[in-house]
Order: sequence, then C-alpha cells, then structure tokens
Amino acid sequence: MGFIKYTDVTPMPFGKYKGKPLQDVPASYLHWWYTQTNRSDTSLKLYIEESLDALKEEYPDGVWK
Repeated sequence: MGFIKYTDVTPMPFGKYKGKPLQDVPASYLHWWYTQTNRSDTSLKLYIEESLDALKEEYPDGVWK
C-alpha cells in the first residue's frame, strides 16, 4: 500500500474519532497518539508534524517533540 497524504479533511482512520475530519479531532487526542511508542500510521504522523504549530496552539500543555 502506498503513502497517502493526509489533509485537514481526511477522515481519522481509527479510534474514538474514526471518520471525523482530522481538523475536528482534538489536539489532545492527536497528541496522545503521537506520543505513543507504537505509531504504525506514517501518514498520520506526517500530518501531525506538518500541523504542529496549530496543534501546539490548541493544546499547549502537550510535549510534541
């Protein structure tokens, strides 16, 4: 399976917010996923890294990197 470029309107592929556009998934949930050691979805990881400025603004208490 090839790489898929996620955007703000890409549906969350799994979990509690599955099907919601990524822009509507809380930054705290994306932070939780991003800080897990077993991150299998490279496309989501790259989306989060490209969106760090906005996510840090929404969830400033998270340590993103």
